[in-house]
Amino acid sequence: MSTAAYAAPSRRKDRGARFRAVPQYAIRMLAWGFLVIAAIGVLGADLYCVGTLSYRLRERTDQQIAQSHHARMEALRAGKGLYPARDGSAALVTDGRGAVRLSTGPPSLLDSLPTSADQLLERDGVGHPLPVPGRAARALVDRLPDGTYLVTARSTDADEATVRTLMGIETATSIPLIVVLALGAVWTSRWAFVALREMSHDARRIAEGGAESSERIPVVTQPLRELRCTADTYNYLLRRIEEGSVRRRREENRLCELVDAASHELRTPLTTITGYTQLALIRALDDPRRLDEAMEQVQKETRRLISLVDDMLLLARLGHGGMLEQRPVDLAQLCLQAVPRAQSSGAPRTLRCVVESFPHWVEGDRRRLEQAIDNLLANVLAHTPEDTSALVRLGLDGERHVIDVIDDGPGIDESVRDRIFEPFFSAASAAPTDPEAPRCPGRGLGLSVAAAVITAHGGSIGLEPTERGAWLRVSLPAAGRGHRLDRGTRRAVLSRNRRGTPPHSSRTGAGHPDENQGFP
Repeated sequence: MSTAAYAAPSRRKDRGARFRAVPQYAIRMLAWGFLVIAAIGVLGADLYCVGTLSYRLRERTDQQIAQSHHARMEALRAGKGLYPARDGSAALVTDGRGAVRLSTGPPSLLDSLPTSADQLLERDGVGHPLPVPGRAARALVDRLPDGTYLVTARSTDADEATVRTLMGIETATSIPLIVVLALGAVWTSRWAFVALREMSHDARRIAEGGAESSERIPVVTQPLRELRCTADTYNYLLRRIEEGSVRRRREENRLCELVDAASHELRTPLTTITGYTQLALIRALDDPRRLDEAMEQVQKETRRLISLVDDMLLLARLGHGGMLEQRPVDLAQLCLQAVPRAQSSGAPRTLRCVVESFPHWVEGDRRRLEQAIDNLLANVLAHTPEDTSALVRLGLDGERHVIDVIDDGPGIDESVRDRIFEPFFSAASAAPTDPEAPRCPGRGLGLSVAAAVITAHGGSIGLEPTERGAWLRVSLPAAGRGHRLDRGTRRAVLSRNRRGTPPHSSRTGAGHPDENQGFP
């Protein structure tokens, strides 16, 4: 067994492992990310609450110290002495050297108050309480008129206890909250990724050929817009892949049919030429008359072969964006000249040309446009009985020139209407109701060449609905205005008018019906 045979299952196994690992990795990343964000949010809220509470409690303590301090300052200035402490604060009066003269309040708090001369000078005139070093307390110092200092302090043990209690409560509630949020994130992510894993599994199964080509990923039932959008995106991608595959298979089939038809069409003249050549080599055509007939047949098949190759080259060149000549062309002249050229000698067929208005100028290749019109008429001659009447009508539809080729023959079967412009396609020559009818003559390139030429000129060609016969319509963009009617075309129109023919109408053949009889 080759190395590739071992490598293929390994690659499928690795690819499957990656498919299974991706959702688990995504779940872990989502859970950890949500956990970090939740922890940062909860801790931030806790710190904000603790900081706010501590600030508010310190602000309230400072207000109480300032009120007590100012009341004692007024009493001392009025000579009323030092008010006793009844609100839990402490106060003392010292001289400039720090010797205590008066005091009131808890002794434990009085022992920690700043009484040195340097500390008193540093705190004097600050205007708000400051922390007491080495003690959970805040003190306010001011100098009295007699040179002594009043120190008022208050303990902050209760405030700090309140803050510590809040921190304990927040710690006890934040940790379980973060754990619950993390578990919720894991559960939510697993629930959300169930549909994603199923979609990935279905997409992998469809991609590996384990399902029908038309199978699609089912729409998820979870009310998540992102998952529904993901499923729609998968289905859109699968639909485009299927359409591309179908289009590629159709093009491959058409290419095979084209090659087969081209080979068949080339084989017939080559076989004829080869046969007559071999007869000439073995000197089986000693009779001059037989030799002339053989050479005429070889020449005929050679012309047929050259015409076939030219048409195929033209189709290939136009299919790849080949450029054509861009010169002013009079469509009226082309149509009026094409009808006599298509009329077979001695045939009872009636071909008519009606030009409804002048002028009809387009920008393009005169020789190719003439070839397209000839092919349309040749299609009528090849696919209709000899007593069929046909009409070539040239008119205007807005800013576009319209050429209608209409016949009252058996028409075109509905089953082949979409294929008549395909190269080497030939429909039955009789009515659609006759299944035993033989194939029509011709190579099957006339309409395809005409369609390619018309499309290269920026126009369009198609079948129009009609009750009987066939109606081919060609539409071409108009050229710039200002062109005059060609002298030859004007002479042809005037000549036919003198013969009593309706204006802008060219008729060939005998026994034709009335102008509007049998046509739309």
